[in-house]
Amino acid sequence: MSKIVNITSKEDKEQKLQDIANSLEELKDVMAEVIEAYEEENAGSRKMDTLTEALDALEDAYDAVSDVIMEEL
Repeated sequence: MSKIVNITSKEDKEQKLQDIANSLEELKDVMAEVIEAYEEENAGSRKMDTLTEALDALEDAYDAVSDVIMEEL
């Protein structure tokens, strides 16, 4: 007889959310570095606007996930 494991426990979900938050934080840092590199190369304003929007979206996603984590604690 096999055991059924509940993989949707609160702790498991919280850990997954924390992992996502950590990954988003790393992506934000990398995106900021990429933007700096493009700024040094005097990239066109369209590219810079697009990259800045992407960074803003990552920050918004990080904030949203962090809010959920804080509510569940």
